[in-house]
Amino acid sequence: FDGKKSISVSHGYGLFRRMTGVGRQSASDTTNGMPMGWAGMPPSVVARPEILLEALIDDSEEWRELNFRWKPGRIDQLPLQAAPHQPRFDWQMWFAALGSIQHNPWLVSFIDKILAGCPIVLDLLDEPEIAAGKHNITRVRANLYHYDFTRLDTEWARRIPGVKIVDSGSLFHSPDQVWTRRLANQYLPPLESNNQSLRQFLQQSGYGPSICAVNEDRCADDGPLAQVLCQVTAFLREMNTKSWVLPLAAFFSCCIVEWRSFLSQRKGSILDKLKLE
Repeated sequence: FDGKKSISVSHGYGLFRRMTGVGRQSASDTTNGMPMGWAGMPPSVVARPEILLEALIDDSEEWRELNFRWKPGRIDQLPLQAAPHQPRFDWQMWFAALGSIQHNPWLVSFIDKILAGCPIVLDLLDEPEIAAGKHNITRVRANLYHYDFTRLDTEWARRIPGVKIVDSGSLFHSPDQVWTRRLANQYLPPLESNNQSLRQFLQQSGYGPSICAVNEDRCADDGPLAQVLCQVTAFLREMNTKSWVLPLAAFFSCCIVEWRSFLSQRKGSILDKLKLE
């Protein structure tokens, strides 16, 4: 492409011109007779960037990781996101990991609202007790990690430098460790609600005073369709706290669909018999 771009006979195309999440191999990894992979290329090294938020909760002096619903976090947590589902906020967190905090001031505003205890912001986390107000977050910091999947014990996996080989487990049991991660750098230093630098940064970035809206008021000025969607979202959020409700509703929905299909087929067979008679 570089050799032909001057005469404009070809163009780079794709969602990403350069694939993200690709790690670098050292010279020692690609020499010394290391076995090559497909098409003579060295095995790929994955380094998916992810931001991890850590918090001091209540009176504790120990930093604790804050969990999200969809993005990679705990190394023993299986990925929950599946196409075409694309969680907007968790996806945005990944884009922030590709840049710096200077280009993502919304993340500082998000942390500011976490420190203020805004219910609808805390609900973006997978922290039910914190969202319910049982615990208080006093300080938050952000670190950038590079993630990779662990590998099953195969010849190809053993060629990849630096990966963790795990046991495949039984048929109904996933590996104890799904991800490996390493700390790349600090993304954001510890912040607290009365931090003056935090207030100045938000003001310079165009963010006003932190205002916490409640679920009932956040769509009050929107149109009828937006209000209906807000009510549906609030209902599903409430159902999410009752893990048995949605599976039970899905089960009864499937039963109703199958019962209607059975009645339709039975009615059709009766009509066919009447026509033959």
